[in-house]
Order: sequence, then structure tokens, then C-alpha cells
Amino acid sequence: MKKTLLFITVLLGLAFTGFAQSTNKIFTSDIDNFWNAFDHIQTTKDYSKKLQFIRTLYIDKGTKGLKAFMAARDYNDTLYVNLINRLPKFWHSIRPNTLRIKNKTSELKDAIKNLKRLYPELKDAEMYFTIGGLRSGGTVMNQMVLVGAEIATGDSTIDMSEFKSNWLKNVFANQSIDNIVFLNIHEYIHTQQIGEGATLLSKSIHEGACDFIAEMATQKPIKTSYQTYGQAHNNEIKALFKKQMHSNNYSDWLYNGSHAKTCADLGYYVGYQICKSYFDHAKNKRKAIQEIICLDYDNAQAIDSFLIQSQYFN
Repeated sequence: MKKTLLFITVLLGLAFTGFAQSTNKIFTSDIDNFWNAFDHIQTTKDYSKKLQFIRTLYIDKGTKGLKAFMAARDYNDTLYVNLINRLPKFWHSIRPNTLRIKNKTSELKDAIKNLKRLYPELKDAEMYFTIGGLRSGGTVMNQMVLVGAEIATGDSTIDMSEFKSNWLKNVFANQSIDNIVFLNIHEYIHTQQIGEGATLLSKSIHEGACDFIAEMATQKPIKTSYQTYGQAHNNEIKALFKKQMHSNNYSDWLYNGSHAKTCADLGYYVGYQICKSYFDHAKNKRKAIQEIICLDYDNAQAIDSFLIQSQYFN
């Protein structure tokens, strides 16, 4: 990957400076509103008042991004209050990290500028940092990047003793606060993509493409549990993936943090490797970036052609 990042550094240096201008907006007010509601909830044992606090101080004051995230992940006032009541150690330990997001906005804007240089056709999107209900670190909807900071800012220092599952603990073990920039660029790229696909292959490339391009934009090697595990078990993962890649069942490869037998989200790793191989074999690197981002994931023929051209299985 060092050679790839070196090339990207040169490419960014040669790009037109006009690409650096961005009209993207970053919203963090939902985080402050949540902790205000959280503090008020600590002042009472009355459950109905707790619900009132989370509704009036957080949900009702929420950005359109928060409302979209809540609808997408089925969050509601009851869920929030129950999580606050059940996980006090977690919330107190994650709070400082979520508040540090404001210190990352400058770095995030720089990464977006880099992305614009790499892909001049980049369409604007809005970014919303929220506090979610521990179901998703981020998603996209209608040109909005929606981030659940309670997951996205987790790291190995967070108190996870109240959780029964080790899923988030394992995720946090390989994260740092710096991950927030990478995560947002990953989700930002999703807003540019066409379709999502239905097979393990298309879904994996769909996610892996975002990881690969986000790594270029941030100019920092990706650090995730699935990358670490994948590199250590590359050959066996590759062989198993080849057998299953045209299946519509991807539950053992993607979004399987709660029930993974070995390491979760290994489809991300394979998709990343396919995109990297495609890029490495391409003669026109800038065109390759565009082709990776603009791939039609609902077109099975296009996906198969992309895989062949990547020479991943050669």
C-alpha cells in the first residue's frame, strides 16, 4: 500500500488547486444536545421525565440528519432512555471522545478536499454527527452522511464491562478517535455510488471501494480488525470467498458483528483487495479511481468485468 499512497501524494500535488474549494457542511450540534439531555436525565428517577428530557432536549431539537438516522435505524425516545439507564459506565467513558469530534472537522475538510482532487466529479454532501442507539457507526441517506458518534469514536479506553456481546469491544480495540475521519470519508463515497448490488461479490466491492478510496483521501493506511485478520489469513479467505461470491447470502461476510465466527466484515477486506488490485493494474490511475467510484453495483455483468480486470484471483 505504501507505493499506492506515494502515488496518491504525487497525484494530489499535481491536482488543480481549484478542486480544494468545498461547500460541504458539517453539523455537530446533535452531540451537544444529547449530552445536555443526558445530564438532565441524571437528575431524576422518574422514567416519564427522562423520556421528556430526551424528547425535548435532544430529539425535538435534532438536525434533519438526526431525524433521518433515527428513522433509518429505528431509534426512539424509549430506546435512548433504556440505554442510558443500562449502560452508565459506557456513556460516561465515551463522552469525552464524542466531544473531540469538533477538533477533527478541519482534518475532515482536508480529506474532503483531497477526495475532490482525486475525483473532481465529487458531488456535495452534508455530514451529521449524532449520538445513536448503538446499532450503527454510520450510514448515508439522500446525500447525507449520518454518523453515530457513540460507535464511531469508540476506542480501547472505553468501558465495555456492561455489554454482554464482545462485538463492539472488538471493534473499539482496533479504533482510535482518528477513525472518525476515515469513517466519514468512507460514508461520503457511498453517496457517490450507483446501486448497492445483491450478491456477496457486489456488496463486498461496494464497501471495499469506499475503504480503498477513503484510504487515499486520508493518506493514512487503514487500520481495522478485518484488515489485520484478513492479511494474516489471506489465502484461505480468498479461496472461500471465490466459492461463495455469487451467492445472495452474505451474512457470514458483511454486517455480521454480532455473530461472526472468526472476524466480522471480512467482505470489506476482500472488496478492498479487489479494488486495490484493479487500481494497481490500471495504466491510467485517475481513470481507475473514477471507475471504482462509478461502478454500477446493480449491473452483474459490470461487476464480473471489474473483477476480471482486477486480476484479483490470478
